[in-house]
Amino acid sequence: MSTTLKGTPTPDRGRGRPSRAPVTAAQAFGISVFPLLGAPLAATGMPVRDVLILLAGCGAIGAAVYAVGGGGRLLLQALAAALNAAARR
Repeated sequence: MSTTLKGTPTPDRGRGRPSRAPVTAAQAFGISVFPLLGAPLAATGMPVRDVLILLAGCGAIGAAVYAVGGGGRLLLQALAAALNAAARR
């Protein structure tokens, strides 16, 4: 059963929220820097497990700061866009 009368236009069911700007270079750098930091740490003798724990902690802090500052939706959107951009290269 429809709530509109026959012959009347139906509401446009487009996107609910406007899209945000694409991922910036600073955001992409933030994601790509972790392997660049981890390799020298592992090469200098730091155990790989400790490198992963250290970088995971840094990433969690950065993600939490970004989520608090811009909303959780922005964090997920930025992460998805960065992963998508990385997969295309």
